[in-house]
Amino acid sequence: MNDMNSFQIDTQPVRTERIDKLHKYVTSFDYGICTERGHYLTEFYKDNMSLVPVVRRAKAIDYVLENMSIYIMPGSLFAGNQTSNPRWAPLFPEFEVEWVEEELLKGNPYYPWERPADKYTLREEDKADVKDMCAWWAGKTHTDTLRARLPKEALTTHYDLKAADIGTYFQGGDGHFAPDHQWLFENGIEHIIKESEKYRDEIDWHEPDAIKKKDFYDAAIISANAIIKFAERYAVLAEEMAAKETDEVRKKELLEIADTCRWVPRKPARNFKEALQFVIFVHICIQIEDNGAGVSFGRYDQFMYPMYKKGIKDGTLTRELAVELTENFFLQIYTCNKVRSWIDTDFYRGVPMFQNLTIGGQDPVKKCDATNELSYICLDATYHTRVPQPSLTVRFHKNTPFEFKMKVAEVIRLGTGLPSIFNDETYIPALMNRGYELNDAYNYCIIGCVEPGTAGLLGGRTGGAWLNCTKSLEMSLYNGTDPITGICLHKNFNNKDLSTFESFEEAKAAYLDQIKYYIKMEAILENTIDQVWEESLEEPMAAIFGCPTTTIPRGKPIKQGGAKYDLTGQQTIGTANVANSLYAIKKLIFDDKIITGLQLKHALETNFQDMTTKPTGAQIKALCLSVPKYGNDVDEVDEIAREMLAFVANELVSYKNTRYGRGPIGGTLHCSTSTVSSNTPFGKVCGATPDGREAFTAVADGQSPMRGTDIKGPTAAIASVAKLNNILLSCGSLYNMKFSPADLC
Repeated sequence: MNDMNSFQIDTQPVRTERIDKLHKYVTSFDYGICTERGHYLTEFYKDNMSLVPVVRRAKAIDYVLENMSIYIMPGSLFAGNQTSNPRWAPLFPEFEVEWVEEELLKGNPYYPWERPADKYTLREEDKADVKDMCAWWAGKTHTDTLRARLPKEALTTHYDLKAADIGTYFQGGDGHFAPDHQWLFENGIEHIIKESEKYRDEIDWHEPDAIKKKDFYDAAIISANAIIKFAERYAVLAEEMAAKETDEVRKKELLEIADTCRWVPRKPARNFKEALQFVIFVHICIQIEDNGAGVSFGRYDQFMYPMYKKGIKDGTLTRELAVELTENFFLQIYTCNKVRSWIDTDFYRGVPMFQNLTIGGQDPVKKCDATNELSYICLDATYHTRVPQPSLTVRFHKNTPFEFKMKVAEVIRLGTGLPSIFNDETYIPALMNRGYELNDAYNYCIIGCVEPGTAGLLGGRTGGAWLNCTKSLEMSLYNGTDPITGICLHKNFNNKDLSTFESFEEAKAAYLDQIKYYIKMEAILENTIDQVWEESLEEPMAAIFGCPTTTIPRGKPIKQGGAKYDLTGQQTIGTANVANSLYAIKKLIFDDKIITGLQLKHALETNFQDMTTKPTGAQIKALCLSVPKYGNDVDEVDEIAREMLAFVANELVSYKNTRYGRGPIGGTLHCSTSTVSSNTPFGKVCGATPDGREAFTAVADGQSPMRGTDIKGPTAAIASVAKLNNILLSCGSLYNMKFSPADLC
């Protein structure tokens, strides 16, 4: 076994007895589906459909929190659970029940417990509950409303062509924000209640939005009280457990948990442990309300550091205890889960939750390195717990300490994929390019996968529709027609195809024409979803915890313009395939004239399999593969990648979202190259492409080179990626660099 393969085995984690037992307990649970949240929400909705939507949602979540199962894990120093068992996922029938019925009850295409990957169990006794939920919600869901209101072209784009796919936000909530946890645990939830009551009492009823404000404040007060009552349930439970506990040490811990849960989140946190318990309660309740991935934590080492210093100074905290508490916190968060339909799972393999936690970076005021002891403690916690959530990310800048970089490298070497690294020198200018104030840009955290934003100030969503650039490219080669389905929504502006293009400029212009049309379709999908959410699924908890310093004074939830910054993100898939394909067309057809457009078009139509032509399909594929590719520091190819991605980014920003002009800074769509695993399902709907890629195979991920084509080493690949106009990628830049273990021996 080589050094790289054995490193994770040879470097065993160092855990306290508590953390080791808790780790074994949490990881002993298979993924499962819990029906409680869906059951209680449906029960409430059945009798309360006449309520104002935002108030109805607040009361429904309050009802769920009052009735769902709660527990305290063995040995844990914290309370808070999302479902009836660790790593089980709740159901959210208000978003969509079709896939729930098809998969959980009919096994189409699989029962969740029979899936090829990402399997979930479901108890036999819960199936009747699922059936009842599906029956009541049929025709009433978010997805039902969207299908009724979206134009046919947008539905075709999403369902049939997959030129843009936004199924995540048909089936689930928004997520993708980071609460201002420091503000929350320094003020307490009672402060939110008092502020909301004050603003409600001061409403000027002559204002045209007065009734909307009143509804929001009512919902805010209900939601704030709901989390206080939720914490009180754990206080009672802890006392009951303590009364039965024979171990005196554990009895004392349980009584301390009870005391903590009666204090936070009602009151401001008094110490490091209480601050963490506050964060857990807020996070869990948002997850129960929202059903979105990417509910993130912000800059943990910054907002927790004052509490850390206070504890060290007064002797109530040691570094060792801080490590154990952070590891306990990590395992508590790891219990959260989300179940997706099998189709959506293809885009999110590995059950990712994107509960991102950021460390490192710079002080937003002093503009100097902000690395502190908690930065290292988080790395230690990731090293020893070795769980994929929270998603640890690190901010690097030109003055990041060398020893911190080496510690980061040591943790990455484990092979868990954590932490990810983000570059301040790129991200800060990109945010300022979208209107962020300087200090806010310096204070960014990573939200979701790779998306930057300032905790407590960003609404909208950082994740959005997947834009399948490879599909737009393919349709541009067939005069706007999808060769797989035969559907044509938009002919090329010049009414030509690959066999009749007279110049490379015509080919490039045809692609830009197609991608421009499908960006418009994406904007329609994004804004229709947001409008429907605003009308019927506005989230008061997300508002008062996600952006408390702006939503409460404005009297507006996030979808009505309550955040300081509001931008709608998206994911751009297949940059490398587009650049490589366009360059192959330029080189083989127009520059060197080795083959004609008609010959290449036939080779693509036959997936390079026709051996009767001259040259044969296989020979044409070899020619396509031989052309220089993006990722090898070849300026001519890299410039095409830069130009094509910049066009997409600038075109997206030309579209406004539903919050534009309603208070926030921004109010547009913007661009990301985040991919997760979507490059695989997007490849399944794309035929062969001029870069030599065969039909129905995966396309490139993020802004990474296409796999197997970056043949000049990592330095050349990085040089190509660096040529992209990353300042335009204000929703995040993703470059995955992967090494074979043998290469690192």
